[in-house]
Amino acid sequence: MRGSVFAILIALSLCTLSLAGAQTTLTMIDNPEGQSEAMIALQNAAQAKTGVSLKVEVAPPDQVNVKLETALAAKVSSYDLFVIDIIDLPKYAAAGWVTPLNKFVTPQMAKDILPFAKEGVYYNGEYLALPWKAEWMSFVYNKKLLKDAGFDHPPATWDELIKMSVALKSKKLVDFPMVFTWGAGYEQITSDYAMMVADLGGKLFDEKGQPVFNKGAGVKALQMMYDMMYVQKIVDPAALTIKGGGTRQDLLAGGQGAFAFLWGTPLIDLNDAKKSPMAGQFDIALAPSGAGGPFSMAGPMGLAITSTCKDKDAAWKFLLALAGPDGEKELFLKEGAPTGWRSVLQSPEVVAKLSAAGGSVMAKQAENLVIRPALPYYSEWSAALQEAVQRVLAKKATAQQALDELAKYTRELEAKYSK
Repeated sequence: MRGSVFAILIALSLCTLSLAGAQTTLTMIDNPEGQSEAMIALQNAAQAKTGVSLKVEVAPPDQVNVKLETALAAKVSSYDLFVIDIIDLPKYAAAGWVTPLNKFVTPQMAKDILPFAKEGVYYNGEYLALPWKAEWMSFVYNKKLLKDAGFDHPPATWDELIKMSVALKSKKLVDFPMVFTWGAGYEQITSDYAMMVADLGGKLFDEKGQPVFNKGAGVKALQMMYDMMYVQKIVDPAALTIKGGGTRQDLLAGGQGAFAFLWGTPLIDLNDAKKSPMAGQFDIALAPSGAGGPFSMAGPMGLAITSTCKDKDAAWKFLLALAGPDGEKELFLKEGAPTGWRSVLQSPEVVAKLSAAGGSVMAKQAENLVIRPALPYYSEWSAALQEAVQRVLAKKATAQQALDELAKYTRELEAKYSK
Protein backbone atom coordinates (compact mmCIF):
# COMPACT_ATOMS: atom_id res chain seq x y z
CA MET A 1 0.00 0.00 0.00
CA ARG A 2 2.74 2.42 1.07
CA GLY A 3 4.68 1.50 -2.09
CA SER A 4 1.67 2.30 -4.24
CA VAL A 5 1.27 5.71 -2.58
CA PHE A 6 4.95 6.52 -3.15
CA ALA A 7 4.64 5.43 -6.77
CA ILE A 8 1.66 7.74 -7.28
CA LEU A 9 3.47 10.67 -5.62
CA ILE A 10 6.55 10.14 -7.78
CA ALA A 11 4.41 9.96 -10.93
CA LEU A 12 2.61 13.18 -9.98
CA SER A 13 5.91 14.92 -9.29
CA LEU A 14 7.31 13.87 -12.66
CA CYS A 15 4.15 15.05 -14.37
CA THR A 16 4.37 18.43 -12.62
CA LEU A 17 8.03 18.81 -13.61
CA SER A 18 7.17 17.88 -17.17
CA LEU A 19 4.40 20.48 -17.35
CA ALA A 20 6.61 23.15 -15.78
CA GLY A 21 9.30 22.54 -18.35
CA ALA A 22 6.93 22.36 -21.31
CA GLN A 23 7.23 25.16 -23.82
CA THR A 24 4.17 26.63 -25.48
CA THR A 25 4.26 26.36 -29.25
CA LEU A 26 2.14 28.69 -31.34
CA THR A 27 1.34 28.30 -35.03
CA MET A 28 1.07 31.25 -37.36
CA ILE A 29 -0.16 31.13 -40.95
CA ASP A 30 1.33 33.58 -43.43
CA ASN A 31 2.15 34.04 -47.09
CA PRO A 32 5.72 34.00 -48.48
CA GLU A 33 5.87 37.78 -48.84
CA GLY A 34 5.15 38.19 -45.14
CA GLN A 35 8.10 36.02 -44.20
CA SER A 36 10.83 38.49 -45.09
CA GLU A 37 14.34 38.32 -43.68
CA ALA A 38 13.50 41.08 -41.21
CA MET A 39 10.29 39.34 -40.15
CA ILE A 40 12.04 36.03 -39.56
CA ALA A 41 14.65 37.80 -37.44
CA LEU A 42 11.88 39.49 -35.42
CA GLN A 43 10.12 36.15 -34.88
CA ASN A 44 13.36 34.60 -33.63
CA ALA A 45 13.90 37.52 -31.24
CA ALA A 46 10.32 37.19 -29.98
CA GLN A 47 10.87 33.50 -29.24
CA ALA A 48 13.97 34.33 -27.22
CA LYS A 49 12.21 37.15 -25.39
CA THR A 50 8.99 35.34 -24.50
CA GLY A 51 10.14 31.74 -24.18
CA VAL A 52 7.31 30.82 -26.53
CA SER A 53 8.06 28.74 -29.61
CA LEU A 54 6.63 29.66 -33.00
CA LYS A 55 5.86 27.48 -35.99
CA VAL A 56 5.03 29.30 -39.23
CA GLU A 57 2.96 27.65 -41.93
CA VAL A 58 3.64 29.41 -45.21
CA ALA A 59 0.84 29.15 -47.78
CA PRO A 60 0.21 30.78 -51.18
CA PRO A 61 -1.50 34.19 -50.75
CA ASP A 62 -4.81 32.97 -52.19
CA GLN A 63 -4.82 29.98 -49.84
CA VAL A 64 -4.08 31.65 -46.50
CA ASN A 65 -7.65 32.74 -45.75
CA VAL A 66 -9.10 29.54 -47.21
CA LYS A 67 -7.04 27.34 -44.88
CA LEU A 68 -7.57 29.67 -41.92
CA GLU A 69 -11.33 29.95 -42.33
CA THR A 70 -11.73 26.22 -42.87
CA ALA A 71 -9.99 25.51 -39.57
CA LEU A 72 -11.84 28.24 -37.67
CA ALA A 73 -15.23 27.19 -38.99
CA ALA A 74 -14.52 23.64 -37.85
CA LYS A 75 -13.30 24.96 -34.46
CA VAL A 76 -9.98 23.21 -34.97
CA SER A 77 -7.00 24.77 -33.18
CA SER A 78 -4.67 24.59 -36.17
CA TYR A 79 -3.59 28.23 -35.96
CA ASP A 80 -2.98 30.74 -33.18
CA LEU A 81 -1.76 33.91 -34.90
CA PHE A 82 -2.77 35.40 -38.23
CA VAL A 83 -2.82 38.67 -40.17
CA ILE A 84 -6.29 40.16 -40.54
CA ASP A 85 -7.15 42.77 -43.15
CA ILE A 86 -9.68 45.50 -42.37
CA ILE A 87 -11.99 44.09 -45.04
CA ASP A 88 -12.25 40.80 -43.12
CA LEU A 89 -12.78 42.34 -39.68
CA PRO A 90 -16.63 42.41 -39.67
CA LYS A 91 -16.87 38.87 -41.03
CA TYR A 92 -14.39 37.36 -38.56
CA ALA A 93 -15.89 39.28 -35.65
CA ALA A 94 -19.43 38.14 -36.48
CA ALA A 95 -18.26 34.54 -36.77
CA GLY A 96 -16.47 34.70 -33.41
CA TRP A 97 -13.16 33.67 -34.95
CA VAL A 98 -11.00 36.28 -33.20
CA THR A 99 -9.95 36.64 -29.56
CA PRO A 100 -10.98 40.05 -28.11
CA LEU A 101 -7.98 41.86 -26.65
CA ASN A 102 -9.60 44.54 -24.47
CA LYS A 103 -8.26 42.97 -21.29
CA PHE A 104 -4.73 43.14 -22.70
CA VAL A 105 -4.71 46.53 -24.44
CA THR A 106 -3.87 49.23 -21.88
CA PRO A 107 -5.20 52.81 -22.08
CA GLN A 108 -1.68 53.97 -22.93
CA MET A 109 -1.46 51.50 -25.82
CA ALA A 110 -4.89 52.50 -27.09
CA LYS A 111 -3.85 56.17 -27.11
CA ASP A 112 -0.70 55.30 -29.05
CA ILE A 113 -2.59 53.67 -31.96
CA LEU A 114 -3.07 56.05 -34.90
CA PRO A 115 -6.76 56.68 -35.78
CA PHE A 116 -6.62 55.11 -39.24
CA ALA A 117 -4.81 52.07 -37.83
CA LYS A 118 -7.47 51.65 -35.14
CA GLU A 119 -10.03 51.24 -37.92
CA GLY A 120 -8.27 48.01 -38.87
CA VAL A 121 -8.17 46.44 -35.40
CA TYR A 122 -11.21 47.76 -33.51
CA TYR A 123 -14.77 46.65 -34.16
CA ASN A 124 -18.01 46.90 -32.17
CA GLY A 125 -16.24 48.21 -29.08
CA GLU A 126 -13.48 45.61 -29.00
CA TYR A 127 -9.84 45.46 -29.97
CA LEU A 128 -9.47 42.34 -32.08
CA ALA A 129 -5.84 42.77 -33.13
CA LEU A 130 -2.79 45.00 -32.84
CA PRO A 131 -1.81 47.25 -35.76
CA TRP A 132 0.31 45.34 -38.24
CA LYS A 133 1.96 46.98 -41.25
CA ALA A 134 -0.85 49.53 -41.22
CA GLU A 135 -0.17 51.27 -44.50
CA TRP A 136 -1.63 53.78 -46.88
CA MET A 137 -0.99 54.82 -50.45
CA SER A 138 1.26 57.79 -51.18
CA PHE A 139 1.11 59.80 -54.38
CA VAL A 140 4.56 59.48 -55.97
CA TYR A 141 5.75 61.47 -58.95
CA ASN A 142 8.87 61.76 -61.13
CA LYS A 143 10.03 65.33 -60.57
CA LYS A 144 12.59 65.18 -63.40
CA LEU A 145 9.95 64.26 -65.99
CA LEU A 146 7.71 67.06 -64.73
CA LYS A 147 10.57 69.55 -64.98
CA ASP A 148 11.39 68.35 -68.49
CA ALA A 149 7.75 69.02 -69.40
CA GLY A 150 7.93 72.55 -68.01
CA PHE A 151 6.21 72.04 -64.64
CA ASP A 152 7.72 73.15 -61.34
CA HIS A 153 5.19 71.54 -59.00
CA PRO A 154 3.25 68.29 -58.67
CA PRO A 155 -0.48 68.22 -59.54
CA ALA A 156 -2.78 69.35 -56.75
CA THR A 157 -6.05 68.25 -58.36
CA TRP A 158 -7.22 65.41 -60.59
CA ASP A 159 -7.86 67.90 -63.37
CA GLU A 160 -4.28 69.14 -63.07
CA LEU A 161 -2.99 65.57 -62.95
CA ILE A 162 -4.78 64.77 -66.22
CA LYS A 163 -3.55 68.01 -67.82
CA MET A 164 0.08 67.33 -66.84
CA SER A 165 -0.18 63.72 -67.98
CA VAL A 166 -1.46 64.79 -71.40
CA ALA A 167 1.47 67.24 -71.67
CA LEU A 168 4.00 64.55 -70.74
CA LYS A 169 2.51 62.24 -73.34
CA SER A 170 2.38 64.87 -76.10
CA LYS A 171 6.05 65.72 -75.49
CA LYS A 172 6.81 62.00 -75.83
CA LEU A 173 8.47 61.90 -72.41
CA VAL A 174 6.43 58.86 -71.39
CA ASP A 175 3.71 56.92 -73.22
CA PHE A 176 1.38 56.37 -70.27
CA PRO A 177 2.14 58.86 -67.46
CA MET A 178 -0.42 57.57 -64.94
CA VAL A 179 0.37 54.09 -63.63
CA PHE A 180 -2.50 51.88 -62.47
CA THR A 181 -2.88 48.11 -62.12
CA TRP A 182 -6.49 46.98 -62.51
CA GLY A 183 -6.19 43.27 -63.28
CA ALA A 184 -9.35 41.21 -62.90
CA GLY A 185 -10.12 39.95 -59.40
CA TYR A 186 -7.65 42.39 -57.86
CA GLU A 187 -8.56 44.28 -54.68
CA GLN A 188 -6.59 47.30 -55.84
CA ILE A 189 -9.49 48.16 -58.16
CA THR A 190 -11.75 48.66 -55.14
CA SER A 191 -9.11 50.71 -53.32
CA ASP A 192 -8.51 53.04 -56.27
CA TYR A 193 -12.19 53.50 -57.05
CA ALA A 194 -13.15 54.20 -53.41
CA MET A 195 -10.32 56.73 -53.12
CA MET A 196 -11.36 58.55 -56.30
CA VAL A 197 -14.98 58.75 -55.19
CA ALA A 198 -13.87 60.39 -51.93
CA ASP A 199 -11.54 62.77 -53.76
CA LEU A 200 -14.41 63.85 -55.99
CA GLY A 201 -16.50 64.63 -52.91
CA GLY A 202 -18.66 61.51 -52.80
CA LYS A 203 -19.41 58.46 -50.66
CA LEU A 204 -20.04 54.82 -51.41
CA PHE A 205 -22.85 54.47 -48.85
CA ASP A 206 -25.08 57.00 -47.11
CA GLU A 207 -25.62 57.40 -43.35
CA LYS A 208 -28.24 54.62 -43.43
CA GLY A 209 -25.86 52.21 -45.13
CA GLN A 210 -27.61 52.42 -48.49
CA PRO A 211 -25.50 52.40 -51.69
CA VAL A 212 -25.08 55.81 -53.35
CA PHE A 213 -22.08 55.08 -55.54
CA ASN A 214 -24.37 54.98 -58.59
CA LYS A 215 -24.98 58.71 -58.24
CA GLY A 216 -22.85 61.82 -58.61
CA ALA A 217 -19.20 61.32 -57.66
CA GLY A 218 -19.45 57.53 -57.87
CA VAL A 219 -20.38 57.63 -61.54
CA LYS A 220 -17.94 60.47 -62.21
CA ALA A 221 -15.06 58.51 -60.68
CA LEU A 222 -15.65 55.44 -62.84
CA GLN A 223 -16.08 57.60 -65.92
CA MET A 224 -12.79 59.31 -65.09
CA MET A 225 -11.08 55.92 -64.97
CA TYR A 226 -12.50 55.15 -68.42
CA ASP A 227 -11.54 58.55 -69.83
CA MET A 228 -7.97 58.34 -68.57
CA MET A 229 -7.61 55.06 -70.43
CA TYR A 230 -9.46 55.82 -73.68
CA VAL A 231 -10.00 59.58 -74.03
CA GLN A 232 -6.84 61.18 -72.66
CA LYS A 233 -4.99 57.87 -73.16
CA ILE A 234 -2.72 58.45 -70.17
CA VAL A 235 -3.34 55.01 -68.60
CA ASP A 236 -2.10 51.93 -70.41
CA PRO A 237 -5.00 49.60 -71.44
CA ALA A 238 -2.66 46.79 -70.35
CA ALA A 239 -3.51 47.90 -66.79
CA LEU A 240 -6.58 45.67 -67.12
CA THR A 241 -4.34 42.60 -67.07
CA ILE A 242 -1.73 43.72 -64.51
CA LYS A 243 -1.90 43.01 -60.79
CA GLY A 244 0.33 43.92 -57.89
CA GLY A 245 1.27 47.13 -56.08
CA GLY A 246 4.90 46.18 -56.53
CA THR A 247 4.35 46.17 -60.29
CA ARG A 248 3.31 49.82 -60.13
CA GLN A 249 6.54 50.67 -58.36
CA ASP A 250 8.58 48.68 -60.87
CA LEU A 251 6.95 50.52 -63.78
CA LEU A 252 7.62 53.88 -62.18
CA ALA A 253 11.21 52.94 -61.34
CA GLY A 254 11.78 51.85 -64.93
CA GLY A 255 10.60 55.15 -66.41
CA GLN A 256 7.32 53.72 -67.72
CA GLY A 257 5.23 56.23 -65.82
CA ALA A 258 5.37 59.59 -64.09
CA PHE A 259 2.67 59.25 -61.40
CA ALA A 260 1.50 56.39 -59.18
CA PHE A 261 -0.24 55.66 -55.91
CA LEU A 262 2.08 53.32 -54.00
CA TRP A 263 1.70 51.48 -50.69
CA GLY A 264 4.21 51.62 -47.84
CA THR A 265 7.27 53.89 -47.89
CA PRO A 266 8.10 53.78 -51.60
CA LEU A 267 10.84 56.42 -51.75
CA ILE A 268 13.15 54.25 -49.66
CA ASP A 269 13.57 51.89 -52.61
CA LEU A 270 12.76 54.23 -55.50
CA ASN A 271 15.55 56.63 -54.57
CA ASP A 272 18.03 53.88 -53.71
CA ALA A 273 20.63 53.70 -56.50
CA LYS A 274 21.13 50.00 -55.80
CA LYS A 275 17.46 49.25 -56.45
CA SER A 276 16.30 51.90 -58.91
CA PRO A 277 18.00 53.04 -62.15
CA MET A 278 16.25 56.41 -61.81
CA ALA A 279 17.07 56.99 -58.14
CA GLY A 280 16.87 60.61 -57.04
CA GLN A 281 14.12 61.53 -59.48
CA PHE A 282 11.15 60.68 -57.27
CA ASP A 283 9.22 62.57 -54.62
CA ILE A 284 5.92 62.39 -52.75
CA ALA A 285 3.06 64.88 -52.84
CA LEU A 286 -0.38 64.95 -51.27
CA ALA A 287 -2.97 63.07 -53.29
CA PRO A 288 -4.76 65.10 -55.97
CA SER A 289 -8.14 66.40 -54.85
CA GLY A 290 -11.45 67.21 -56.50
CA ALA A 291 -14.52 68.41 -54.65
CA GLY A 292 -13.15 66.42 -51.70
CA GLY A 293 -9.73 65.36 -50.49
CA PRO A 294 -6.84 65.31 -50.77
CA PHE A 295 -7.70 61.73 -49.82
CA SER A 296 -5.65 58.62 -50.26
CA MET A 297 -6.54 55.05 -49.35
CA ALA A 298 -5.58 53.38 -46.08
CA GLY A 299 -5.19 49.63 -45.86
CA PRO A 300 -4.79 48.99 -42.14
CA MET A 301 -4.17 45.43 -41.07
CA GLY A 302 -3.79 43.76 -37.72
CA LEU A 303 -2.08 40.77 -36.16
CA ALA A 304 -4.67 38.74 -34.29
CA ILE A 305 -5.15 35.69 -32.08
CA THR A 306 -7.63 33.05 -33.18
CA SER A 307 -10.55 32.18 -30.94
CA THR A 308 -9.39 28.55 -31.02
CA CYS A 309 -5.96 29.35 -29.58
CA LYS A 310 -5.42 27.22 -26.47
CA ASP A 311 -2.93 29.48 -24.67
CA LYS A 312 -4.14 33.03 -25.16
CA ASP A 313 -1.83 34.54 -22.52
CA ALA A 314 1.23 33.15 -24.27
CA ALA A 315 -0.18 34.23 -27.62
CA TRP A 316 -0.63 37.78 -26.32
CA LYS A 317 2.98 37.95 -25.13
CA PHE A 318 4.17 36.83 -28.53
CA LEU A 319 1.73 39.11 -30.35
CA LEU A 320 2.97 42.11 -28.38
CA ALA A 321 6.60 41.24 -29.14
CA LEU A 322 5.85 41.15 -32.87
CA ALA A 323 3.21 43.81 -33.41
CA GLY A 324 3.80 46.12 -30.46
CA PRO A 325 5.74 49.38 -30.92
CA ASP A 326 9.16 47.74 -30.46
CA GLY A 327 8.54 45.08 -33.09
CA GLU A 328 6.98 47.51 -35.56
CA LYS A 329 9.88 49.92 -35.09
CA GLU A 330 12.39 47.17 -35.87
CA LEU A 331 10.53 46.20 -39.04
CA PHE A 332 10.36 49.79 -40.18
CA LEU A 333 14.05 50.43 -39.65
CA LYS A 334 15.04 47.20 -41.36
CA GLU A 335 12.66 47.15 -44.31
CA GLY A 336 10.50 50.27 -44.23
CA ALA A 337 7.37 48.39 -43.13
CA PRO A 338 4.62 50.91 -42.27
CA THR A 339 3.42 51.29 -38.72
CA GLY A 340 0.18 52.13 -36.96
CA TRP A 341 1.85 53.31 -33.73
CA ARG A 342 2.24 57.04 -33.11
CA SER A 343 5.27 56.50 -30.85
CA VAL A 344 7.09 54.64 -33.62
CA LEU A 345 6.52 57.41 -36.15
CA GLN A 346 7.76 59.95 -33.61
CA SER A 347 10.90 58.05 -32.57
CA PRO A 348 14.15 59.83 -33.61
CA GLU A 349 15.46 56.91 -35.67
CA VAL A 350 12.25 56.59 -37.66
CA VAL A 351 11.94 60.36 -38.15
CA ALA A 352 15.50 60.45 -39.50
CA LYS A 353 14.80 57.64 -41.97
CA LEU A 354 11.49 59.11 -43.07
CA SER A 355 12.96 62.57 -43.59
CA ALA A 356 14.69 61.29 -46.71
CA ALA A 357 11.60 59.40 -47.84
CA GLY A 358 8.93 62.09 -47.96
CA GLY A 359 8.06 61.59 -44.31
CA SER A 360 6.59 65.03 -43.66
CA VAL A 361 4.20 64.73 -46.60
CA MET A 362 3.35 61.14 -45.67
CA ALA A 363 2.47 62.34 -42.17
CA LYS A 364 0.10 64.97 -43.63
CA GLN A 365 -1.44 62.36 -45.91
CA ALA A 366 -2.05 60.13 -42.90
CA GLU A 367 -4.53 62.77 -41.72
CA ASN A 368 -6.48 62.50 -44.98
CA LEU A 369 -7.23 58.84 -45.52
CA VAL A 370 -10.31 56.86 -46.46
CA ILE A 371 -10.92 53.17 -45.87
CA ARG A 372 -12.97 50.59 -47.66
CA PRO A 373 -16.46 50.02 -46.22
CA ALA A 374 -16.89 47.68 -43.27
CA LEU A 375 -19.47 45.25 -44.62
CA PRO A 376 -20.32 41.71 -43.45
CA TYR A 377 -20.59 40.85 -47.14
CA TYR A 378 -17.51 42.82 -48.17
CA SER A 379 -15.75 40.08 -50.14
CA GLU A 380 -18.82 39.48 -52.33
CA TRP A 381 -19.44 43.20 -52.78
CA SER A 382 -15.83 44.02 -53.63
CA ALA A 383 -15.67 41.19 -56.16
CA ALA A 384 -18.84 42.54 -57.79
CA LEU A 385 -17.43 46.08 -57.84
CA GLN A 386 -14.22 44.86 -59.44
CA GLU A 387 -16.25 43.06 -62.10
CA ALA A 388 -18.33 46.20 -62.72
CA VAL A 389 -15.22 48.34 -63.19
CA GLN A 390 -13.68 45.74 -65.48
CA ARG A 391 -16.83 45.65 -67.63
CA VAL A 392 -16.77 49.42 -68.06
CA LEU A 393 -13.06 49.55 -68.83
CA ALA A 394 -13.49 46.68 -71.30
CA LYS A 395 -16.21 48.74 -73.04
CA LYS A 396 -18.97 46.25 -72.20
CA ALA A 397 -21.13 48.65 -70.16
CA THR A 398 -21.42 52.33 -69.35
CA ALA A 399 -20.43 53.60 -65.91
CA GLN A 400 -24.06 54.31 -65.02
CA GLN A 401 -25.31 50.89 -66.17
CA ALA A 402 -22.62 48.97 -64.30
CA LEU A 403 -23.06 50.92 -61.06
CA ASP A 404 -26.86 50.71 -61.16
CA GLU A 405 -26.57 46.93 -61.43
CA LEU A 406 -24.03 46.90 -58.60
CA ALA A 407 -26.34 48.97 -56.38
CA LYS A 408 -29.17 46.50 -57.01
CA TYR A 409 -26.90 43.56 -56.14
CA THR A 410 -25.67 45.38 -53.03
CA ARG A 411 -29.24 45.75 -51.74
CA GLU A 412 -29.77 42.04 -52.34
CA LEU A 413 -26.63 41.23 -50.35
CA GLU A 414 -27.77 43.49 -47.52
CA ALA A 415 -31.16 41.73 -47.38
CA LYS A 416 -29.47 38.33 -47.43
CA TYR A 417 -27.11 39.13 -44.57
CA SER A 418 -29.69 40.92 -42.44
CA LYS A 419 -31.81 37.79 -42.08
